[in-house]
Formats: sequence, structure tokens, C-alpha cells
Amino acid sequence: MSKSTRKLNDVARQMMSGVVQILVEGYLEEDIQSVLNPAIRIPGIWSGSGFFVKYNDLEGYIVTNAHVVRNAVKIEISSMLTSEERFKAEIVGLVKQLEPDVALIKLSEKELTRFKKLAIQPIEYLELREGSSPSRGEAIKAIGYPLGMAEPNITGGEITNFISGSEFSSERYVTNAAINPGNSGGPSINEDGKVVGVNTAVIVNAENIGFITPASFVKIIIENLILLNEPKFAGIGGKLQKNSENFNPLLKQGQAKGVIISQVISNGFLEAAKLQARDVILSINGIEFDRHGIVIGKEGLYRHTNIFDVMKLVPIGEEVTINYLRAGEIHQTQAQAMPNPEKGIISNPILSERSFLEIFGMIVQPLSFEIIQAIQEVDPYAQIEMLKILDRDKPMLVVTHIHQGTQTDEMEWPLGELIIKANDQEIHTLEELQKVIENSSKEAILLECMSGTIGYFQLEEESEN
Repeated sequence: MSKSTRKLNDVARQMMSGVVQILVEGYLEEDIQSVLNPAIRIPGIWSGSGFFVKYNDLEGYIVTNAHVVRNAVKIEISSMLTSEERFKAEIVGLVKQLEPDVALIKLSEKELTRFKKLAIQPIEYLELREGSSPSRGEAIKAIGYPLGMAEPNITGGEITNFISGSEFSSERYVTNAAINPGNSGGPSINEDGKVVGVNTAVIVNAENIGFITPASFVKIIIENLILLNEPKFAGIGGKLQKNSENFNPLLKQGQAKGVIISQVISNGFLEAAKLQARDVILSINGIEFDRHGIVIGKEGLYRHTNIFDVMKLVPIGEEVTINYLRAGEIHQTQAQAMPNPEKGIISNPILSERSFLEIFGMIVQPLSFEIIQAIQEVDPYAQIEMLKILDRDKPMLVVTHIHQGTQTDEMEWPLGELIIKANDQEIHTLEELQKVIENSSKEAILLECMSGTIGYFQLEEESEN
């Protein structure tokens, strides 16, 4: 065994005491009907992992995955430092859309005091790795409580690859270290004792492929959450497209470098920076991009980091400098980093009190990411249609459940219909739909869907039900 391997093993055993098991009681989001019908909630218990994180002078804060705790009613942690004792924890904040899959929980002052009193040694707070990304082949140890084991498990491996983020996703590291159910939320550490990232997921039926959320993204989420109460990233605030030599005459550029702004979103970062469609972003804070929006860095082998990942790592509120090309001339502008404006499609975990209407034998809910994901199991085509409207600024209403033998069933409406009009009035919210129904002087209500499907529903029959 080499000295570096022995060192990593020793470090992992030391850091192990800072890793906790998270025991959760809540509602199972894997049950599709719980998402599509708010009246149904399937209770369950599950476990995951987390670790005490070192951040300024804060005590008792624990990092884990958002999917571990987001539908929790009760959260407890246990630690190898305190035998089989359990301690209640509460959610500080989490990323509802699971991109990245990060949450922050904490022990109350009372529970933290009890933990310290019972612990056989002081809490080991784990430090997030700073600086550039790890290299391919860098050795790591993944620590966690897989499959509900009572004691922490350590598995070894390497950083084998990188997956760049996008507008809707964040970067991930790929590892061959074993990450099993229950390991989620635990740390992967290097020989310096720093957390490289958070164990996040594994591909079922694939060997030696697991995913880690990078420490840099975890840190920025924690900062934005604690300082601003916003578990979000800074966003571009617009649409980008790849550059090409074909655009040289139009954009008056000497070579295809940087990415083209195709759309500027109202109240977003690009608008604040006074940028326009057809401007070409050349660099952000001195980091230059090729025509694909990619930064190519050397670490023995090449890896790709894109413009979205660069922007996400800027703290919200920090000034950003952009060099851009407009009409053949290079300009510079500044604006404060900010999250992307909220879209009409929301994230709505099944734990939250969900708003819905039960009318004409159907359940209507505001369209959410959870519904889009669940509808795939029922009607993949309906999901495809929903994905086409992800960028809508206004909310949408969707039919998520239909009772047999009702008006909606008789008209053979499919699940996933997106209702856009009631009595020829455009509607976006449950309140607007309810108002049209209540104020209607007619004996029936005409509903129109984005697909073109219509329904003519008798109000008298509805009142009898």
C-alpha cells in the first residue's frame, strides 16, 4: 500500500466522525398518484447521509441531498459519536428542483447542546474544497450510511469524468466509488481531508458510475441560502446559441468566438447589464468562451466547463464584468449577479399544501416540475408537450386526475391536458378558473385546452355532485 493510499485511508477514518445518518419520516414522492392526486399521500420512512459542514463560525449545520429531506415530516440524525441516540433536525433550506441536489439542515441549539454532551469527542466539521476542480484520476473516499447501516461505510475510487451543466442543470463529477441508496448526501473527500463534493446519485444497472455534486456548487448554495435566504444560483437571464463563421458578416466579427444572445428575459441579468439580442458574450469576469460557450482547461487531459457553470459560481449580488461584441466592436459592461426570474412552472413537493380544484370530475393543479416528471409514467406524449412550455412566464393549469363516470370522463379527456381558457377568457391560475365558474350566468362552462381539446360542462350537474 502506497503512502498516499494510507494517508487517504487515515484521513477518511478521521472525517468519518463528521458524517451522520439522516432518518426521515414523510411522504413518498416516488408514488405517482401522490403527485397527480393531492388527496393521496403515501407515508413512508427512509434514510440518507449528511455531514457537519464547516462554514464561518456556524455550528450544528449539516449538508445533505435535497431529495433526502424535501418531503419530510420528521427528521432525525444519528452519529457514531453518540451511540444510538437520535437528535431532531430541521430544514434550513433546499433546492426544490434538485439542481443541484443540495439541502441544508441543522440541529436546534437545544439538540446541539445535547449532542455535544453525549458525544465521545468534539464534532468533526468537514471543510468544502476550495479552488479549481479535482483532476481526472484523483483518489477519493465516499463516506455514508448505505442501505440503512448503523455505522458509516467508506468506499474508495477516483474522479473519472465530468459532466458539464446547462441552463437547467449543474455540473457533476463522475466517480467509480460505490454510491448506494442511503449514501446520498454523504461526502466524498480527498487526501487533504477536504470535501470534493456530495454523493448524489448512481445509475441503476451500470457498474462503477456514480455522481457527485461539486463542493464549489454546494458552497455557493450555502452562501446564497444563509446570507440571502435563496437556495439558488446566479443565472444568465436569457437564451444563448452557439456562434458560427456563417454569422461573421451579420455580426461583423473576425472569427466565431463567444456565444450569441438570442433572447433577453425581462428583469434578468442580461437586461440589467444592458445587453441585447445578437450581442456576442466573449468573457465573464475574464473567463473567455469559444463559440460553443465552453471554457477548456488543462489538467493533464482536457475537460469542459461551460458559460452556465461559470455564471452559477458567482455569488448572488456580486458585480459581474462582461466583455461582449456588438456590431463589430468590443464593449464592457457590469451588473450584479442575480437568479433567473421565476417561471410560470413551479416546483411543488408533495409535502407542501398543494392548491387544486376538483371540478366536473377532474382534479386541476398548477403545473409543476413534479407533475411533469410523474406524467411521464402515464402519458409520455403529454410530458413532451409540457416540456415545450418550460419557458412560459405565466402559470399553467393541468388536469392530473379524472374520476370515472363523470362529465370529464364521458368526454374522454386525457390526463395532462393544459387548460388555457374558460368561457373564452384566458386563465392561468386556479383563482381565475374558480372566478369564471362562480360568475357564470350560463348553464354550462366551456373549457379550452392548449391541445385544442374542448369541454362543455353542465353546472347544474356539477352542483348535484
